[in-house]
Amino acid sequence: MNQHFAKEVEVATPGDRDVVVKRKFNAPVALVWRCYTEPALIKKWLLGPPGWSMPVCEMDLRVGGTYTWRWRNDESGNEFGFTGTFKEVDEGRRIVHSERPVDIDTMGDGESHNVVEFVPVGDMTELVMTMTYPSAEVREMVLATGMTDGMGQSFKLLETLLLEVR
Repeated sequence: MNQHFAKEVEVATPGDRDVVVKRKFNAPVALVWRCYTEPALIKKWLLGPPGWSMPVCEMDLRVGGTYTWRWRNDESGNEFGFTGTFKEVDEGRRIVHSERPVDIDTMGDGESHNVVEFVPVGDMTELVMTMTYPSAEVREMVLATGMTDGMGQSFKLLETLLLEVR
């Protein structure tokens, strides 16, 4: 993992199919939840490395609702996206959803199972994401893309956004 983010983002790989990413934010749960669930705000921080934008962020945040997220490299025009279904929505506490790529067949007929928890730690919030992939091979392929470095960069943008929307 990129050392610049090592102190801020914790990444663990328990078992052979899971990735757990943790990051603390100096903001209350309600504010982190809002930035994590409102499409207009998500498009400002869920970007990964510089030079990427998020032209599509559609979400129906309810059990059985779906989402579609799409990113674009602003220089090359290359795009990729994900879609999935919300399985559980416990406002301010937890979101459970499926996820599968739209443009590439990395998971075959499978999808990942993602759990996002918003844990209060005093006046701060710890965001804990547990992603479970269909196989160990898929998990390793996803990790090889630099996904966790991109998450670290996105979380830095989220940290800045949290200061702006207070």
